[in-house]
Amino acid sequence: MKTVFVLCVVAVSVMMVQGQGIPIAKCAKGEHSVLYCPQMAEPSCDNPKVHDMDFPGPCDIPQCFCDTPTVRNTKTGKCVKLADC
Repeated sequence: MKTVFVLCVVAVSVMMVQGQGIPIAKCAKGEHSVLYCPQMAEPSCDNPKVHDMDFPGPCDIPQCFCDTPTVRNTKTGKCVKLADC
C-alpha cells in the first residue's frame, strides 16, 4: 500500500512539472530555474549569497540563477567564478 501511494505522489509530481503546474524558467547553460516565495536575489559579485531583494516580487515567477560555484556578474549579466569578479 505504501508503494502505491509513493508511486502516485511521484506520478502527480512529474505531471505537475511537465505540465507546467509548477512554473519553470528556460535558463541558459550554466544556470538553473528557481522559484522562491517571496522572490530572492541571486548570488552576485557584490553579494555572493542568496539574499532578500530590495523590492520583493511576486511568488509565481521563476528566475534563473547561476549554477554553483558561479555568481552573476551584474555588469555583464554572465555567470562567472567569484574570483573572476
